[in-house]
Amino acid sequence: PGDSLWKVKLDPSQLNQVVYNLAINARDAMPNGGKLTLETANVILDETYCAEHVGFFPGHYVLMSVSDDGIGMDRETQSHLFEPFFTTKDGGRGTGLGLASVYGCVTEHGGEISVETAPGQGSTFHIYLPREEARAAEPASVLRSDHHGAPASVLVVDDEEGVREYA
Repeated sequence: PGDSLWKVKLDPSQLNQVVYNLAINARDAMPNGGKLTLETANVILDETYCAEHVGFFPGHYVLMSVSDDGIGMDRETQSHLFEPFFTTKDGGRGTGLGLASVYGCVTEHGGEISVETAPGQGSTFHIYLPREEARAAEPASVLRSDHHGAPASVLVVDDEEGVREYA
């Protein structure tokens, strides 16, 4: 783990899902065992780096790298890596949704992902999550009502009867 990591805004359960999917893929890429490494660090991406890496934007990020010393991937496999339902696994051993969901989670939170891999050289997934900027606390809004205690109605719309009844 890196020292004094910056805060990021991320759903912890989604981060668990990202790590889980990458670990499962690493396990499958190391059929005879191997080494799985997770590393974290604070990084600053500058204009030069972003000009050379399509989709990246300058800024402060927390980097999480997940590396394995497995079989690696060729360029053809890499070109389909994050496509839904793409899998290199034998029938019945994978849906092809693991890396697609990793990609979706990372980009949904404003991050980016890159991969370093080659056949026989293992794989490293670099996940860049944007640093959460510290914001001054905003004063809470005061709700004002013109009804002065008069009765009001709340409309609840849901397609499930149990949810409507509970609400």
